[in-house]
Amino acid sequence: MRLKAIPIAIAAVLAVAACSQGDRPEIAASSSPPESPAAEPATNGARLALALAAADRAAEAGDRDALEQSLAAIDRLGGKPADDAARSRFETWVAQRPVGAIPFRGRALGPGYRTGTIGAGETKDIEQTFLSGQRASIALSSPNGRTLRLGVTTSKEKPVCRKLAAQSSCNWVPVFTDRHHITVSNPGRAEARYYLVIE
Repeated sequence: MRLKAIPIAIAAVLAVAACSQGDRPEIAASSSPPESPAAEPATNGARLALALAAADRAAEAGDRDALEQSLAAIDRLGGKPADDAARSRFETWVAQRPVGAIPFRGRALGPGYRTGTIGAGETKDIEQTFLSGQRASIALSSPNGRTLRLGVTTSKEKPVCRKLAAQSSCNWVPVFTDRHHITVSNPGRAEARYYLVIE
């Protein structure tokens, strides 16, 4: 008789526990972490490409506060114009800055960037030497959100990276010092402006 009563007692205890669990939130649900924010770009070059696109949009919209924030980010990341088009656009942004804004520090080092426009179906070609054993990084952004194709190959036409997006980046460590071939292509039907950051 006592052996039969034990399973009945255990069942009763489990039933009471189940009822009390139903009156409060589940532990797993209450302890789950909040949704994490979107991942930050992995490299300074990728962050710079995003800051350049943001500065371009802010300048077009006449949003001087947003432009100042973007220019501060560009300065903090050490971005340097690498061609005349990029230098001219940067000077236009600086001329739009609010009076009394903090001057740029003018870093001697930092990722270089290029800018330009690319027509529908067109491709821009750039060559750049990367050193053996040193991390290489290329980032591409389009301020008007156009999807662009970024491609990187070695001098022997061996593929290193291929991306298709409005913002993309390629990161690798070359085994040998080599001159790489970089292409930016516009597969869309409308002209696109772009910023290409090379570290």
